[in-house]
Amino acid sequence: MAPTKRLHNVVFVLGPPGSGKGTQCIKIHENLGFMHLSAGDLLRAERQREGSQFGQLIENHIKNGTIVPVEITCKLLEN
Repeated sequence: MAPTKRLHNVVFVLGPPGSGKGTQCIKIHENLGFMHLSAGDLLRAERQREGSQFGQLIENHIKNGTIVPVEITCKLLEN
């Protein structure tokens, strides 16, 4: 019998810088037990990680003010 995949509830909290996304995520975590994953934090950590295959690409997008490809962000979230 094939293993069954467990589905997870996912909540996206979106907003401009300084709008309180992090504050709301802390409340969601504390009150509802959700895990908090910050795409921005993951991208910054990956950019700094020694030997990162995506580090330079992320750095270039940050310097140019462009959005990192969604495939890269999703890959980091998967890990």
